[in-house]
Amino acid sequence: MGFGFRIFLIDEADHLIRIAATRFDRLRNRDPKECLLQFKNSRIRYAMVILELENRRPISIARIDYGYLALDSEGRLDRDFLDEENITAMGMIPTIPLPGESPNIIRARNKFAQKRFKHEFTWSPDPELEQALCEEALK
Repeated sequence: MGFGFRIFLIDEADHLIRIAATRFDRLRNRDPKECLLQFKNSRIRYAMVILELENRRPISIARIDYGYLALDSEGRLDRDFLDEENITAMGMIPTIPLPGESPNIIRARNKFAQKRFKHEFTWSPDPELEQALCEEALK
């Protein structure tokens, strides 16, 4: 048994567009040769479906992550959006108390970062779209 990925872009009309995981990685890494011209100057939703595989065939869905890609005028991932997403994600890591620090100090920065990340960088599908994603991912 192993794991596999299916990545879908979701347009404004809730159409699913499957893209290869390697292409998604190139987009996220801002590869100069990779772009999505049809979505330039926009923010598009994506779903990353993690599948359990048996004999290289999907048998169940282990997890689905929903996020956004903000694209610039050339159809590449917007650098400012990516930087903000990464900074917010790093802020979600809990801080370690300093030696001798009072136990009464409440460090909530990571909780605020988690709320911001959820609000600004993720989305939730309606039940019909989620069902369509699951069916398409298991094909």
